[in-house]
Formats: sequence, C-alpha cells, structure tokens
Amino acid sequence: MVHLYRGEMHRMTVWRTRLDVTTNWAILLTGGLATFTLGSSGVPHFVLLLGLALIAISLAIEARRYRRLHHSKWRLHVLEACYFASLLEPHDPVMCAEWRAVIARDLREPRLLVSWFTAIKVRLRRNYLLLLYFVTAVWVAKLFVHPRDPQSFGELWGRLAIEGFLPSWIVAVSAATFLLTATVLALTADRAEAIEEQSTLATLHEESRL
Repeated sequence: MVHLYRGEMHRMTVWRTRLDVTTNWAILLTGGLATFTLGSSGVPHFVLLLGLALIAISLAIEARRYRRLHHSKWRLHVLEACYFASLLEPHDPVMCAEWRAVIARDLREPRLLVSWFTAIKVRLRRNYLLLLYFVTAVWVAKLFVHPRDPQSFGELWGRLAIEGFLPSWIVAVSAATFLLTATVLALTADRAEAIEEQSTLATLHEESRL
C-alpha cells in the first residue's frame, strides 16, 4: 500500500508539472506576441488573433492534462480517506466500506471522472481567461496606435479587416463571440476544489451502492 501510494503521488506530481508547463507556454506566448506586435508598426494586427487561437490550443491541451491530474488526486484521496485515516483512527467509521474494490476496479479499467468540457471551464476560470483578456487588450491597443491614431470610427473599423481575406464585421463578430463564450464558460465553472470534492464523494457513494 505504501508503494502504491508513493507511485500515485509521483503520478500526480508529474501531471501537476505538465499542467504548469502548458500554462507557462501560454504566458510566454502571450508576452512574446504583445512585445512583437506592439514593437513594430509593420506587424499586422491579426497576428494577435492567431495568438488567441494558439492560446485556445494550449487550453485544450491543458484540459486533457487536468483530467489526468484530477484522476490521480482522486485515487490519492480515496487511499488517504479510506485506508490511512482508518489506521490512524480505527474507531472512526470508514468513509467507504468498499474502497478496496473501488481502487481495484479503477486500476483495471481507469475511468476519468471529469469531462473534457468541464476541464476547459475550470482552466479558463483559473488562468486562461485573464490571458485572453490581455491579448484582446493588446489587439485593441494595436488597432489604435499603429500606424497612427485613428481620426474617426470609420478608420478604426476599417483597420479590423484582413485585406483580401476577411471583412471588418466578420473579424469583429468572431473576436467578440470568442471572448464572450470564454467569459460565460469561466463564470459558470465551479471551483476546482469543489469539483474534486464532489466527484470523490459521488464516486464513493455510487460504488458503495453496487
């Protein structure tokens, strides 16, 4: 049991490190794009829109890693609550009488407890929404300062267009929809701690009824 616990702790640490690496990639990408685009008037503004797409890809990768991290933390919590806690205090009732079967079944057939969509929402709330806001603010600043301050709203609106590819209204609607969707997903997400607690209790109760 000690070796199993040690192995699960190592697995959780590895996924935690991978999660941090993805976040660091996104932060470095955000800072690099902001410096690159604002540093020269010759750099087109849609480079920042591509940056938003790259951040979205990083978010998708991080959501997959978060699901694995959550699964490792769940196993550790079951071991701690149902095994080690009962050793420390034998008179307390065991949280789940069938915890051995729960762990054995999960070792044979691992089952991720958090959906990919829920993981997206959690990571948006935790880190990525602020990065998206920052890139959007840099994009708006780029439209205002390069090549010069706009003299009218029409001039500013015209700068939104990606010449020969997309008109201004498509760029504006796409960016607004993307940002609004990300905001709604982040605001409707539960805290990561609450999700971990709920999934642990729900799974243990479900297995106890089997």
